[in-house]
Amino acid sequence: MKSKKVKLLLVEDNKTDEIMFKRFIKEEGLPYDCMVSDTVSRAKLALKENTFDIVMADYDLGYGTAFDLFEDIPKNIPVVVITGIGNEDIAAKAMENGAADYLIKDPYGYYLKALTISVDKAIKTKESELALKEYQERLEEMVREQTKKLENTVKELKKEIKERKQIEDTLRKSEAKYSTLVENALDGVVIIQDNTIKFVNQVSINLVGYTPEELIGMDYTEMIAPEYQKDFINRYLALKEGKATPAISETAMIRKDKTIIPVEVNITGDIDYDDRPAELIIIRDISVRIKALRERDKFEAQLHQAQKMEAIGTLAGGIAHDFNNILSPIIGYTELTIDIAPKESSIQANLENILKASMRAKDLVQQILTFSRQYDQELRPLEVQIVVKEALKLIRSSLPVTIEIHQDIEADCGLVLANPTQIHQVVMNLCTNAYHAMEETGGLLEVTLGKAEFSFDDLTDLDMKPGLYLCLKVGDTGHGIDHTVIDRIFDPYFTTKEKNKGTGLGLAVVHGIVKSIGGDIRVYSELGKGSVFNVYLPLIEKYHVSREKAISEILPVGNEHILLVDDEETIVSLEQQMLEKVGYYVTTRTSSIEAIKAFKAQPDKFDLIITDMTMPNMTGDRLALEVMKIRPDIPVIICTGFSEKLSKETAEILGIKAFLLKPIVMRDLAKKVREVLDGVDKHDS
Repeated sequence: MKSKKVKLLLVEDNKTDEIMFKRFIKEEGLPYDCMVSDTVSRAKLALKENTFDIVMADYDLGYGTAFDLFEDIPKNIPVVVITGIGNEDIAAKAMENGAADYLIKDPYGYYLKALTISVDKAIKTKESELALKEYQERLEEMVREQTKKLENTVKELKKEIKERKQIEDTLRKSEAKYSTLVENALDGVVIIQDNTIKFVNQVSINLVGYTPEELIGMDYTEMIAPEYQKDFINRYLALKEGKATPAISETAMIRKDKTIIPVEVNITGDIDYDDRPAELIIIRDISVRIKALRERDKFEAQLHQAQKMEAIGTLAGGIAHDFNNILSPIIGYTELTIDIAPKESSIQANLENILKASMRAKDLVQQILTFSRQYDQELRPLEVQIVVKEALKLIRSSLPVTIEIHQDIEADCGLVLANPTQIHQVVMNLCTNAYHAMEETGGLLEVTLGKAEFSFDDLTDLDMKPGLYLCLKVGDTGHGIDHTVIDRIFDPYFTTKEKNKGTGLGLAVVHGIVKSIGGDIRVYSELGKGSVFNVYLPLIEKYHVSREKAISEILPVGNEHILLVDDEETIVSLEQQMLEKVGYYVTTRTSSIEAIKAFKAQPDKFDLIITDMTMPNMTGDRLALEVMKIRPDIPVIICTGFSEKLSKETAEILGIKAFLLKPIVMRDLAKKVREVLDGVDKHDS
């Protein structure tokens, strides 16, 4: 049977909340016919021109509030107040003004999960109130009529007694209806008399876990968690004495099994129970609401951390790009000069030392780019347990006897798509940090490796996906990390170690590596007890293994014509000498515009174009597009320190054949040029 449509008026001036509300109704397939008014005046007009089953109004409506509508809403239409403020006074005032319920907004729309419950409750409550009022009015009329008849004639006394019995029967039925309503309420209902519990509904029983017999006669304070009892008693007594105190408050109840439940308590005031004064208390479980607020705070903190790391990464990438341009001529000219320097001379030895130092600088730049996730090494299916065992063998020899290593590494951990050098770097950095934490006192270094499965609720990183992960755990029993700095430990160049004990790049690089392959890293630490780093790497199911070809030390040569483009004259001159040294004919340009002119003049003259990515007037990818419009088959290699906007997928779409990462080494340049000219289509950097 098709459910009846509920005609609903939503009074909401926030477009985002309106869209979220309508989307939730649509996605949940709720039978609501929703009309929206964004101001008090439009809502009043809608109420005059239409009939509604329920009104849901945001408290803050810009030039008015939901309370400005109450006089214009027919008494037979229930009202639910929605507030993003979460103020107890607003909630209390809403209920005092006749609102059937209230909902508290949150940015993620979790409050909408309670929508159907609130709507059904409000409609049913209003229907019950109207029916009861109608019945009471009819009952009063009957009593008046019977009283009048009693005054007029004694003869009808027997008839009146009979009718009174009928009235009593009706009253018993009415009480039964009230009892049904209370027992089926969504909130707990408790009646307190003489400081003891006299009545509880089933929701209250389920909430605290006691039996009805155990609850009846119990001191009401025994239901409240000890640390909340004093505040609750003071509030309760203040309300009984008529003092100005919010009736609705948050507290915590203690179950029979001693577990604590967060609740919202509404002390509604004095009632008559068994012909004596009593207090009615409404209790609502807010565990779901508390959890939603905590999740919101957690994701807000995570977003803040991600934004901070992204900003630092962008800065690091920019510095690395400029540094690569400086390193390129140093490495390149050193390589060229070594070839012509006297063999086994002090000049050649000095040049080789310069080259070694430059290559170390190049590795440092790659570390910075790894942190900023702007440098991707070649990834392949990897058995991480092999790399971990090798790293532990290496580090064991350097640890003092005061530090003991315990390892628990599963034999079959599955495969991770990663670079073995990077994973080795992760293990070494984490173990080295653990060693430094225990260097003075000694202790236990514990390394475990195994599988872990994450559901959507387990994830703390927005970039992670549910599924199987490999968990690398590195723990120590050292001095621990102060909570005031734990949020900064992954920042580059931040360190708590003594001078000459660390650069501050280790954990930043670990963080960059883990994030670059879709993983996450979490740290738990307590001062005086040690720290634990958990690294989660996504497992892969299908993979293809290809044999690596041995790289010949002999530089590949050629005789093709290459158009070389870079806005740095020093780099153009260097790369030209490198290419001419291995046989190629080279035409150079230091301007993208001039390069296009040269290509347009003789498009069939060139066999290959090598261009820098970051140049004034026109970037390398734009230059590639322009020349391929003239000649689609021309191969293009792009040289870059890093590129935020040009991914491998984008390059393939544009037709770019390969990347070269600056600073450029002669062997890499010669090998890549030959691969592209021979038709080996690779996008390695």
